[in-house]
Amino acid sequence: MNPTAKLEKEIEETVNKAMQTWKVPGLALAVVKDDRVLLSKGYGSLDMDKPGKVDEHTLFAIGSNTKSFTAAAMALLVQEGKVGWDDPVTKYLPAFKLHDPHATELMTIRDLLCHRSGLGTWAGDVLLLSSYPTVEVVRRLQYIPPEYSFRAGYGYSNLMFITAGLVIETVSGLSWDDFIRERIFKPLGMTDSVTNPRYFAERTNIATPHEDVKGNLQTVAYRQDAHVGAAGSICASVADLALWMRLQLNQGSLEGKRLLDPGLIEEMHTPHTPIKLTAVEKKLFPSRHFSVYGLGWFLSDSNGRLTVRHTGGVDGMLSNMILIPEEKLGIAIFTNKLPNAAYIILGHFLIEKMLGLDPRDWVQTYIELEKQGNAKTEAAKQQVTASRAKNTRPSFDLEDYAGDYDSLILGGAALRVEGSALHIQLQAHKSISGTLEHWHYDTFLCKWDDPVLGESLIPFISDGQGRVIELHVKIREDWIDPLEHVFKKIKPQEKQNAK
Repeated sequence: MNPTAKLEKEIEETVNKAMQTWKVPGLALAVVKDDRVLLSKGYGSLDMDKPGKVDEHTLFAIGSNTKSFTAAAMALLVQEGKVGWDDPVTKYLPAFKLHDPHATELMTIRDLLCHRSGLGTWAGDVLLLSSYPTVEVVRRLQYIPPEYSFRAGYGYSNLMFITAGLVIETVSGLSWDDFIRERIFKPLGMTDSVTNPRYFAERTNIATPHEDVKGNLQTVAYRQDAHVGAAGSICASVADLALWMRLQLNQGSLEGKRLLDPGLIEEMHTPHTPIKLTAVEKKLFPSRHFSVYGLGWFLSDSNGRLTVRHTGGVDGMLSNMILIPEEKLGIAIFTNKLPNAAYIILGHFLIEKMLGLDPRDWVQTYIELEKQGNAKTEAAKQQVTASRAKNTRPSFDLEDYAGDYDSLILGGAALRVEGSALHIQLQAHKSISGTLEHWHYDTFLCKWDDPVLGESLIPFISDGQGRVIELHVKIREDWIDPLEHVFKKIKPQEKQNAK
């Protein structure tokens, strides 16, 4: 057996083991080395309920791996002298405003792309599921309180990348989607890929997202109306991502044609924002010395080499892209199930294999990690259940909780009595609705209609004069948005005045 065939067989065995362990319906991966594609292949099924096999041209949602494309789009404008990395954002978006006036004044194009705005990780991300135009999403940033002082900490912010996308549109005169298509996809020959599921058109080779909901694997829909855009909406094939990785590893050139200057590739791969190493990370990688964010990329050291990487997650999909520039090695792994660890452990396995190291048993390592994580999650659930006060009644009739509410960040919410229960609908978020059941006192448990959103406890606040005045809610704080959003009840007179 020749060395390449032997390597491919070992990879396939590990892929199959990982897919079986985490019940992943479909997976695709690409490995590039020394500016050539060593492996580009699909495994498993497009959909657990329908025939159709994954191949190298199957489209997967790549989530936040989109961010490297947005950073490169901005780099193209820098290359043309239309934007400067250290230009203030307000130069291009005069209405741009953050909660902190100091941050508003000093925020630069560079800051948008490296997660140091002061916002906490994922803060305000429910806005990504809204029907608001980009301009309105960015306008509402001013109402999101910071978690850190400006540039004083790392907070992963999708909304800053949405803002970067708006800058690209303003400067170029093209929509972000058109810019990515015309200036990146076409020159590189990325013919499979689209910037959003709404552009699937006649394509049929598309992986279906799958979500594990309370232990039951089920298909979920692509959020074609989601406003993820420049932060994470690209759907790509591993065949196309192999081209993207070759460009990155070849200092901005592909097949002898230059798209980006080497200095701009270096800038995106340069540390900007320090990230504290976690206890788990230290345990798994005892030789790792640092973790930082560049511009659209995470950076760390791996086995003594610089690693440029990113992961991506959207409903029912997880992806992983890894570059080791000095080895001219690139790895992309796409999966159509959430959660799973296959997309992560295969990256570790392939790095060690390609570097000639003896691979660890990553499957077993992550099985143990998941057991520990599941135990903590279950303990937290039991603690919530145990804290529920028994035999309590709400202070008011259901009709008193019903009405129209408004959040500065998310907009309106309508609560209506339907039968013997309350129903909530966020007005700018068609996919966010649910049924409220009494939990205890004036707190209700909301079971969201979208199974991905799970459940939320919603406390109502009264004014002490017999009137409900607001509600508080977190919507999938472990996956979508950690903020507790406050919706204030609109009084009838205020509604009349608004008209």
